[in-house]
Amino acid sequence: MIRFSWLSTYDIIVTWIIGLTFLLAGVPHWGNPYYFLGTVYAYKLVDPGWGQMVAISLPLIQLVLAVLLLTRILTDVAHWASMFLFSCFAMVQTVTFLRGLDISCGCFGPGYETTIGFQTLILVYTLLFLSVIRNLFFIFKTRSYPASREMGEI
Repeated sequence: MIRFSWLSTYDIIVTWIIGLTFLLAGVPHWGNPYYFLGTVYAYKLVDPGWGQMVAISLPLIQLVLAVLLLTRILTDVAHWASMFLFSCFAMVQTVTFLRGLDISCGCFGPGYETTIGFQTLILVYTLLFLSVIRNLFFIFKTRSYPASREMGEI
């Protein structure tokens, strides 16, 4: 039990950081869907039909992940989904930054008007990094000592 205590602490901290991030992003998006739809359109990556689907589904996905992470229900599944979502966010923001579009990231709703740039890229890549490291630790923890896991020592 002692040998993995720092992993458990890291897991709890990262779970709260990611869960709160999704909560802070999902609530304003869900509460102001037309603003979020405009943000999705500003990225100029999908046609209007897909944009509407993204604007409807993404806030719901963010809120579900926030609830799962903050209540520690299906945490591992939620972390893998979070890593995938942060990968998508990182890719979309990187492409938009490289295209030179001067648009708001729309990350946390209308109250967070930050143009896509180094600040938003650092934020999304930091969250992606935390998520990847957490999932790598999860793989390490579950594969390192299978006999100990069965006996309840980890």
